[in-house]
Amino acid sequence: MAVPDMSASVLPAEHLGGPGAADPSRCSQHAMAALGETVGPGLRLTSLSLDVASHALGQAPVDVLVRADKRSRSIVFASVEARSEGRLVYSAQGLFSRGD
Repeated sequence: MAVPDMSASVLPAEHLGGPGAADPSRCSQHAMAALGETVGPGLRLTSLSLDVASHALGQAPVDVLVRADKRSRSIVFASVEARSEGRLVYSAQGLFSRGD
């Protein structure tokens, strides 16, 4: 089964800590899960860079876009961006490698 190189989803702001500011630990957990799902099985996360905005999220839904930016036989670079009403909630970049 082929793993898609891009996926989009929508989630409630409360999932990331809203209506207040985004919670970095929730954003980190969401990013790792979303990135892992996009890159597929057999790879492990070896590096994660995460930026979380400090503004209040409010009640608006959060649009999430995840993509595998570059694939090779042994590594995958992937990124995720979460936005609410056009404003960045968090962005993350991950490096995945074979777990051999």
